[in-house]
Amino acid sequence: MSSREELRLILQAARLYYEDNLTQQQVAQELGVSRPTVSRLLAQARQEGVVQITVVDPFATFEELGTRLASAFHLRQAVVVSGEGASGELLRRRLGLATAKYLSSTLNNGSLVGIGWGRTLHAAVEALGTERQAEVQVFPLIGGLGQISPSFQVNDLARGLAEAFSGSWLALYAPAFVSDPSTCQALFQVADVASVIQSWPKLDVVLVGIGHFALQRQSSMLFAGYMDDSLLLELERRGAVGDLCGRFFDAQGRQCLVEPGVIGISLEQLKALDHVIGVAGGEEKVAAILGALRGGCLNVLVTDTVTAEAVLEKHGSET
Repeated sequence: MSSREELRLILQAARLYYEDNLTQQQVAQELGVSRPTVSRLLAQARQEGVVQITVVDPFATFEELGTRLASAFHLRQAVVVSGEGASGELLRRRLGLATAKYLSSTLNNGSLVGIGWGRTLHAAVEALGTERQAEVQVFPLIGGLGQISPSFQVNDLARGLAEAFSGSWLALYAPAFVSDPSTCQALFQVADVASVIQSWPKLDVVLVGIGHFALQRQSSMLFAGYMDDSLLLELERRGAVGDLCGRFFDAQGRQCLVEPGVIGISLEQLKALDHVIGVAGGEEKVAAILGALRGGCLNVLVTDTVTAEAVLEKHGSET
């Protein structure tokens, strides 16, 4: 064991290098020692257990936890990746990699595929490389939004997914939310819009993100300008916990209200399909994921260990 004074020096070097992201040369300058000394101090930090490095395999899955999820909610499969120490962008990247791998092994030649929107789906599409050629045909599941992040530009996501498999795609040239009922009905009659909507009941595989309602209230509304505050207050009153393609549901997966101005696949249409993959992670989404599962909207879930355990615990405590 090193002396107390040397342990203090080891700790200083480790913090500067690992926490403050300084180079070894910068650490040497801070401590007034040579660069080789810093290298020795960092090596000792690992030997003494001051620094412990864990390598997380983003491709690793947790089959036992996935089996428990699949059994509890009658899923065809649950893909679970490590969520320990991950949040935000890192967690979305892990989920995106797992989703890309699942799609690569699932999509067949000629598959009709639907895709929703969201940051995790955007990560999944970005994680796709040049996959095997499958000649898939991809359809958006909801209309678009104007001034919003690329994660919610559903036509771009459809194009990216199709191109990864050397397939084709159809664009949905319509807004996701339309306030005027007559305008909404008129859009349904447009040939390009109708051709996409008519494809939804025929889809072989569907990929959706799971939104959580609390985000709408906390962030001054993701859909600000598309859904007025009175509608969001009504959804809150009815117990909304999440949404799938703009369709809001409660803790039991029941649709909170019928939104006549949404141009997107309905919850009932999702429930009627055989292969609906929900992709979501993070403890803030536990209630939304659980609601989607209870409502029978999904039959495949891609999530992380922390979220999966929380979903199972919450479900068990409420049943």
